[in-house]
Amino acid sequence: MVNLNTPPCSSCGQALPTPEPVKLFGRTFVVGASVCAACVVEAEVQPRKKTAWERLCPKLYQTTDIGRLENGLRELGYDLCWLRDVLAWQYGSQGLVISGPTGVGKSRVMWLLLQRLLDQEHRSAVLLNAVGFRTRLQLAGRDGTIEEFVRRLVRTDLLYWDDLGQMHLTGSASEMLLHVVEERSNSEMPILATTQYSGEGIDAQFERKEMGKAIRRRLNEFCRVVVVRSVADQTELSIVAANSIARHEGYARRG
Repeated sequence: MVNLNTPPCSSCGQALPTPEPVKLFGRTFVVGASVCAACVVEAEVQPRKKTAWERLCPKLYQTTDIGRLENGLRELGYDLCWLRDVLAWQYGSQGLVISGPTGVGKSRVMWLLLQRLLDQEHRSAVLLNAVGFRTRLQLAGRDGTIEEFVRRLVRTDLLYWDDLGQMHLTGSASEMLLHVVEERSNSEMPILATTQYSGEGIDAQFERKEMGKAIRRRLNEFCRVVVVRSVADQTELSIVAANSIARHEGYARRG
């Protein structure tokens, strides 16, 4: 039975049946539903809304198991310090670049970091690679929206470039990328990037090497560069550093 005094369904507006009184411990209670049965069923069958990270992250990286990744790196002889350094990164003016050989999980770890930044800290982000940047730049030039495109790259909380140096960028695309990097640096907006190149190896991936050199210099200045090294390399670096300190202390004592 429907009572005209009963509030309608809060979802669809249809009339709700009159609630039946219920006796508990000698007292009578009347508890009415706020949503009709049809709306309850519809809500249950609707798929869960995706998070910002789930909408942006490639499916390949959404199932990353950090424990499995660590075990794989150990088996290959890689030091794990870089994993902790990347995942501990905090949002600020200093960006983050992961440099290391292909196949060590640089992109996977960066996406794990982005999950926190996007879903927990609710940062905005634009994700790019060489193909995407070049394509979007061409479309913006055709549509006369280059200014809007560049403004979006400059103003977003996070600009993530996956596999920097993967493909050659033309002179005009390189100039535009340098402009974006400089504008974000001047505005203290961080850049995240992964790359398998270092030093002059990055420069060679640009049609105009001077553009590559300028971009690399800016990234080195305004980003923390985390290098994926083997355990042997890490040990050698520690020994070199220790010897350097010992020599310095010896010179100081002699002086």
